[in-house]
Amino acid sequence: MASTSQPSWVMSLPLGEPAVGTSLQTWLYQSLREAILSGRLPAGSKLPGTRALAGHYAIARGTVQAAYQQLLSEAYVEARAGSATRVCEVLPEATLQAGYVQRKVVPDVALSRTAPATGWIERLEAITPIFARRTVTPGLRPFFPHRGDVGAFPVDLWRKLHIQQLRSSRAATLLDSDPQGLPVLREAIAGYLAVARGVQVSAGQVLVLNSVQQGLDLCLRLLVPPGGQVWLEDPGYPGARQLIEVAGYTPVHVPVDEQGMRVQEGMRRAPKAALAYLTPSRQAPLGSELSPARRMALLRWAAGSGAYIFEDDYDSEYRFIAKPIPALRSMDAASQSVILAGTFSKLLFPSIRLAYLVLPPHLLECFTRAAALTARHANSLSQAVLAAFIQQGHFDRHVRRMRKLYALRAEALSEAAARHWPGLIEVPPIRAGLDVACRLLLDDEAQACARIAEAGVDVMPLARYCHQPLPAGMVLGFAPYDEASIFEAAQAVEKVLRQ
Repeated sequence: MASTSQPSWVMSLPLGEPAVGTSLQTWLYQSLREAILSGRLPAGSKLPGTRALAGHYAIARGTVQAAYQQLLSEAYVEARAGSATRVCEVLPEATLQAGYVQRKVVPDVALSRTAPATGWIERLEAITPIFARRTVTPGLRPFFPHRGDVGAFPVDLWRKLHIQQLRSSRAATLLDSDPQGLPVLREAIAGYLAVARGVQVSAGQVLVLNSVQQGLDLCLRLLVPPGGQVWLEDPGYPGARQLIEVAGYTPVHVPVDEQGMRVQEGMRRAPKAALAYLTPSRQAPLGSELSPARRMALLRWAAGSGAYIFEDDYDSEYRFIAKPIPALRSMDAASQSVILAGTFSKLLFPSIRLAYLVLPPHLLECFTRAAALTARHANSLSQAVLAAFIQQGHFDRHVRRMRKLYALRAEALSEAAARHWPGLIEVPPIRAGLDVACRLLLDDEAQACARIAEAGVDVMPLARYCHQPLPAGMVLGFAPYDEASIFEAAQAVEKVLRQ
């Protein structure tokens, strides 16, 4: 009975066919009334226009008007001059007794069924997640670490580039794209790495992903045998440690000192490890750099044992006292053992969710296939916008501007610490990054951090990064906070710690 012309209002309200012997007016009235009683048309919802409904079901408009008038007279619907016909907020008592529910609310139900024992689930339950589900607040409180200042990002420029990519002539960006990443973005990343990180690679060796965490997951799946050993810095990035543990691999915690990971200790503990995860350009969280001698020792070990090195280059661009040191990958032209990972979430803004791996040629095909199988591809539109942002020089200007801004805020934190924290917190010279690991000159780290939180200041206990305990400490972020906020928070910390 319905016509082939299907207005959008009518498509969401199928009424079925009239029973034999039932007039069209009665059928329409009863069908609409049933839709109201069942909650398909909830209180306040708008009914289709009489012309659209009549045209869709190929019936006279007067029939529709008569059915609407009957619903109106019985207080199922209401009509106001110049407005659409809507379902009444309050219905007659008889309608309520017939089972009408004004707004259907489906409560949470505790099911008796439990999740299967796969190993993953049990291990997930045993950890405190680094990427916790939490309510996102508009701003962060000092001194929450690992964040940049998104308020300083050129949003208007980004919007302009976004609009350019949405032109009809560029509609291809709205389709599925190459699982390896848009060629134009891979070219831009390769060019950036050559200048900023000393890494000479072709665009064909770049794999665009959603996050460094996704890249590490692919490395574990493809390069490490079940239960295999993986070197980790201790202290180190908790997200990497948790992923390795939950996936069922064996973490080998290698100590870190002022020269970075103690490579000889890693070789002593696990000479046959399949993978080494580390942050050589700026160790997370201590901030040290892997020394040249240890870099060479690490590369020799990987080449001799057949292991791979996962180089997490997460925020090394923000170096304040000198030019950023070259990536470890720049020294690995011969053995092809290093997989370089970088992210734009730290350099631009977290929700961009774009990162990359630089892969040895012999790994490119299997990694691309695995990425396509597990996640298809990263957001094509965001990739196109980022490529334009880099190619037009905006990325380089933004990083240079933020490097200067973060250097000023690092200096402000050092000044605030010298003024307010003698005998409480020892802040080392800040040479790079978004945060700094500090020594706590008090015995109870957990109690001190709890008292600081009660004062409205956020810090991260150093113990969160450690496998083996270290002297009390905490990690403080400075990058997202202006100088006034830094000094105000420093005073609040002093007040609670001196009580």
